[in-house]
Amino acid sequence: MKHLSVSLLLAACIGASAPARAAGIDVMTQNQYVGADLAPVLDAATAIYPTQEAFLGAFSSAVVDALMKIAASRPADRTRALATEIDERHPDVVGLQEAYRFSCAPLLPAYPTVPGMGCDDPSIRAAFTDHLGDTAAALRGGYLIAGQVTNLNVAGIPFLVNGYPALISMADRDAILVRKGLASAWVNFVPIAACAKPSDQGCNYLAAPPPLSTPAGTIAIERGFLAVDVTVRGQPYRVFNTHLEQRLLAPSLPQTRLLQVGQAYELLGTALGTWDGVRKLIVLGDMNSAPVDAIPVPPYPATLPWAPALPTVPPYHVFLFNGFTDAWTLRPHADAGFSCCQSEDLANRQSQLTERIDMVFALPRPSRVENLSLLGNDQEEGVRRIGGGVLWPSDHAALAARLHFD
Repeated sequence: MKHLSVSLLLAACIGASAPARAAGIDVMTQNQYVGADLAPVLDAATAIYPTQEAFLGAFSSAVVDALMKIAASRPADRTRALATEIDERHPDVVGLQEAYRFSCAPLLPAYPTVPGMGCDDPSIRAAFTDHLGDTAAALRGGYLIAGQVTNLNVAGIPFLVNGYPALISMADRDAILVRKGLASAWVNFVPIAACAKPSDQGCNYLAAPPPLSTPAGTIAIERGFLAVDVTVRGQPYRVFNTHLEQRLLAPSLPQTRLLQVGQAYELLGTALGTWDGVRKLIVLGDMNSAPVDAIPVPPYPATLPWAPALPTVPPYHVFLFNGFTDAWTLRPHADAGFSCCQSEDLANRQSQLTERIDMVFALPRPSRVENLSLLGNDQEEGVRRIGGGVLWPSDHAALAARLHFD
């Protein structure tokens, strides 16, 4: 009995001295980056060709070039490096953007893949990975995929590689990871009429460019958002994740500056319109909008049905003007907070981060923010040595913050 009492006393002392997990909620946003600029592929897909053969040749060349760049960026290794950032920080909730999946298959069973040729060509085969699945695997069950939204989904477009006919498929997804053990559920906005275009566990925006017409069919370039309700140390939160459209899709399409504005208002309307006033609201993501973005001067071409009614306030200011707080502005000391963007091939030795477009927005205003930091934003912390080479894990730095609402 005496020994049991001593054991219980020791256990109590050890338990009392063990550090308790800090209060608040720790969140992270991480753009995983596809590994290449896909604009040349879309340009090749939508150009006018005299014959189907001409299309196939030009499109195949653009696809193979992009796949070679993606393969050279070592996506599987980069995904593991990005998962290490998550694992070491150990946030409660993570918003992922550009979680791509690429796959390749023979055009017909009569054209099986020859080792080293076709889909197995050594210059492109490393491109065929699944960022989301690989991230979950690298985290070894420590995080659950609470939900995803598919933005771009291209299934089975024919192309030629080394003369071998094959089918290329790809998907771009945003997702939310929740630390194992936390009570969470993805938010289904469809029954409450807050989602006009459902996609997986999320919603695609109505504000989107028209589907692209190609000889191989139409390609819809979507963006979207999703949300999870999660309880962390007794406090309920609703966490959104999104990846808004670029500021300008192409110089010839000035009206597309309004796409991200429309998307920001859609997300804002959903977040505020479905808010119960109890849960703390957090919006994570790549906003493609910075605090320095100026308010554009109208007029814009009124070619989109919703364009004339929208004030042309950049997305960053859309959230700030409607009550959200940019967590970075609560940092106790000055820091530019640049999170974008490294070179396309990720091989630049000096950081090229010159914009702050990855955000953590919160409503109501947090009482304080702790451990606010960028991950992967300098050579010492962000460069990962992969296979003997030096590559950045992504063209973006990840952003993490612990938010308190006392």
